Amino acid sequence: MKRFSKVLCSVVLMIATNIATAQNITYSVVHNESASEANFEILGKVGANFLVFKNISWKSILQVFDKDMKELRNERIKFLPEKVLNVDFITYPGYFVMVYQYKKNTVVYCDAVKMDANGQQLGNIINIDTTRVGMISGADIYSTIYSEDKKNILIYKMHEKNEKLHVVTKLYNPELQLQDSTRSVIPFNERRELYSPFQIANDGTIFFTKETKPNSRENISELEVITNKAKSNLFRSTAINLEKKFIDGVQIKIDNRNNNYIINSFYYQEKRTESIEGIFSALMSKQTDSVKTRFNRFDDSLRVKFTSTGQYRFAFDNLFLKNTFVKRDGGYVLVAEDYSTQTMGNNNSWNRWDYLYGNPYSVTNDYYYWNNPYYRYNRFNTYNNTRSTRYYYDNILILSIDSTLKPSWSNVILKSQTDDDNDGFLSYGILNAGAEINFLYIEKERNSQIISNQSISTYGKLYRYPTLKSRESGYQFMPRLAKQVGAKQMIVPCVYRGNICFARVDF
Repeated sequence: MKRFSKVLCSVVLMIATNIATAQNITYSVVHNESASEANFEILGKVGANFLVFKNISWKSILQVFDKDMKELRNERIKFLPEKVLNVDFITYPGYFVMVYQYKKNTVVYCDAVKMDANGQQLGNIINIDTTRVGMISGADIYSTIYSEDKKNILIYKMHEKNEKLHVVTKLYNPELQLQDSTRSVIPFNERRELYSPFQIANDGTIFFTKETKPNSRENISELEVITNKAKSNLFRSTAINLEKKFIDGVQIKIDNRNNNYIINSFYYQEKRTESIEGIFSALMSKQTDSVKTRFNRFDDSLRVKFTSTGQYRFAFDNLFLKNTFVKRDGGYVLVAEDYSTQTMGNNNSWNRWDYLYGNPYSVTNDYYYWNNPYYRYNRFNTYNNTRSTRYYYDNILILSIDSTLKPSWSNVILKSQTDDDNDGFLSYGILNAGAEINFLYIEKERNSQIISNQSISTYGKLYRYPTLKSRESGYQFMPRLAKQVGAKQMIVPCVYRGNICFARVDF
């Protein structure tokens, strides 16, 4: 009898655990909108509604759902030009700000407007800035960022012309009232110099880095932190000592709680080598400008854990920094992913330099910044490549750095993902639950999608949760392009019979 009671208790416990960790999935309506032609961004929750921006065949559409994912609106935004170059969003509890840029003849315009939770325009459209460009130029020029508390919206451009970099910044409050603006022209060597994307602190201070290489095909040998306080036209530069080592792909982060600027990059012993030695970290005080740095070499045990090929020296050579999560005590957690591509018919298809430095003055790659939008609105559309490209998204490295810049723990999520000509279903999405960070990614089993859910605790321990299950068949999830909209709630884009749709997932 006692044995039966123990077995019964175990079964009840298992059922309770499965109920506690089960996910509830609610799908949106599916329109005849081809996923191969769709660019989109999930804005998140505004008021009581969930909002999604879509750009399909040059039409800009705002889709509005209620809390149950019932569609309230799926209409074109009539005042947007047909050929919009880029759109950025900042969401607030009752409205959102849309910043967009478009080209007419030889001029690129940047405008902004407020809209409510139902997608209705609030107030007049504001012209932010204009830039004269060549007739054949079709690239966007302006970038939009915002502070962690969303009280500061910074719209800036870095426009290269005649070996000079024209930098314009405009600072707005949430009501789109201009607070500050700067204009600077600085000498620029396209072959040797790089600038990171800007970030802005809660007090309005602008922060970015300047990186210098000995030559165009070599690693970075010099690093400077550049700051600009609000209401000041002075950009202040602070040199960072690299101790005769070399770095690449700098990722920056502002720690508003502890008033620090955080800088991380992989480092090398030589200027031309492609073998990553470890992680370089720098912490600069926003109040005193004091800087501390540290080079942490990846030890052999971590290399063995990360790769199964036996080529341990090259284990991290395809690794790219993607996320930085700041801790209350001044430390932080870094997340990096093993990523590479192979283009058919091209023996030199994969090159780390080309991926990192494709843009000469701003490294705007597929990096995720915690206080920035989760992704650019045109990230999904990778179908129109002229060559066949195979994408590889493999293991995830998670590294905890304490406030002294020493590693406190590390762990690895083992995965292997491959797809041809489209990486929209690859990589991972993140659900930050506070006490743990969940990583959602697709594993293929017998040609079907299985969405794995692994989390890592604040102490570095990995947990595997039940896979994401749906009662409906035929939906293909894209976790990498999902957006967290609640404590344990996400909006995940899906493809159903070739058309784009969205699902609310409650964990």
